[in-house]
Amino acid sequence: MENQNQFDGLETFDHIVVLMLENRSFDNLLGYLYKNDEITPEKSFDGLYNPEVDYANPIPKRAGKDPGKTSISPSRAVNYSMPYPDPGEEYPHVNTQLFNTIIPDSNIGESDYKMIKPYNLSPSAGTPVMNGFVNDYENNLRSTYNIVQPTYEQYEVIMQCFEPDQIPAMATLAKEFAVFDHWYCSVPSQTYCNRAFWHAASSGGKVINPLGEDGTGFSGIDGDLSGMDSWIKEVWSLPTIFDRMNDNNVSWKVYSPIAPLSLTYIVNGTGEGEDNTHGHLDFFFDLEFGTLPKYSFVEPQFLHKHNDQHPSAVHHELATGTVKLGDELIREVYNAIKNSPKRDKILFIITHDEHGGCYDHVAPPSTVPPVAGMKGQCDFTFDRLGVRVPMIMVSSYIQPNTIINGQFEHTSFVKTVCQKWGLDPLTERDEDPAVLPFTEVFSNQKRTDWPDIPSEMSLKELLPEPDTSGDPLNGLQKAMLTSLLHIEKRKALGNTQKEDIQTIGDMMEFIKRFQ
Repeated sequence: MENQNQFDGLETFDHIVVLMLENRSFDNLLGYLYKNDEITPEKSFDGLYNPEVDYANPIPKRAGKDPGKTSISPSRAVNYSMPYPDPGEEYPHVNTQLFNTIIPDSNIGESDYKMIKPYNLSPSAGTPVMNGFVNDYENNLRSTYNIVQPTYEQYEVIMQCFEPDQIPAMATLAKEFAVFDHWYCSVPSQTYCNRAFWHAASSGGKVINPLGEDGTGFSGIDGDLSGMDSWIKEVWSLPTIFDRMNDNNVSWKVYSPIAPLSLTYIVNGTGEGEDNTHGHLDFFFDLEFGTLPKYSFVEPQFLHKHNDQHPSAVHHELATGTVKLGDELIREVYNAIKNSPKRDKILFIITHDEHGGCYDHVAPPSTVPPVAGMKGQCDFTFDRLGVRVPMIMVSSYIQPNTIINGQFEHTSFVKTVCQKWGLDPLTERDEDPAVLPFTEVFSNQKRTDWPDIPSEMSLKELLPEPDTSGDPLNGLQKAMLTSLLHIEKRKALGNTQKEDIQTIGDMMEFIKRFQ
């Protein structure tokens, strides 16, 4: 008979706090975390210091050359905005990044939403080779940023990665607590589908953010909003862990800087008519006064001075950079948890929704679809995972220098939550025995030595940022705007005349209608 007192780690926490940031791969932020001489013999870490791994990506023949160079290896990021400009993250771009193929040739120089079948995926594609990041980034510079002949200096930045001293909060927590070096996003594509998987173990067959079918749905309220129509029909109808929590009286809140709106509501349709979406000040209040719900999902700032770590579409020489702003957000949330009266019963999770086109060297493995035999958008069958993303866990029951090497993905979070609170599974993906809960991260030995993490922000960086209100919207912001335009149209919150919403300032004014 199984020992009923066997330790599984689930009893170590009563509350979960998740901070989900944007669009960074594991190698991009944590590949340099441990040098070889920092790893003890009984441990391993799949980063960027293995002398037996060829990390280089070949330079495509069509690209502007630097004499004598045929490939590019990872290197230290030169500033906190790298890679700039924003890489491609849509399904066809990710296929090129993983398999180093652009099929058909007409997809070279073509915009994201106009790439055609087979969406750069070879019919004979097997295990991803993970050496197409330079190829895709060079192509993205042509198609998205209208650069006729990208130079070596322009496309080599896709291989730049951050060293621990550049991300002190992330690096400290990853070493002082736990890092997972094989945690994958659920879909080899972009934001909406992966955030949907985090809470629903499915994206309803969707792999592309819901712009209009021509990619211009963000341009006006009477524009093409068909992408969001379809998203609401296929994704909002899916059961989520929020539904399961409601059914089982498990408390939860989403903390959003644009409350009562949230990206979680936009993606999952969760929170409409419910009092579960609150601002960041409420989160810090709940931590300080011990009123935290069982599950807290914290969203970063996605707009002006965005600290979501999403690569920027516009680079300001005087701006701090989203990676550093995001690291400061991590520090602020960590310190608030550290000083909370309930810290010993809180599990703090720091992760990213997807890799966002940033370089990673580990091939994503196969998996099972949420529904057997499903074929979704872009003919994707949901039988392979997306690229590795950072995953850091912090708890009084996680020992220093914990490195978890096992295979996990976003649906592992769903499985763990369901086991913790006795919730029914959501899909065949999270019900699959091969999708594991992450309970091995916990120790039965409680620790009290939570490290201090002082702010690394300089006086200059604490001053107001350059005015970004005139900056164009990045891909995520366009998708969010498309969604909000659709929601406004459904609810008739404002006028229905065509509007020209093209900049950060335009969007921030538009959002005020919901607040």
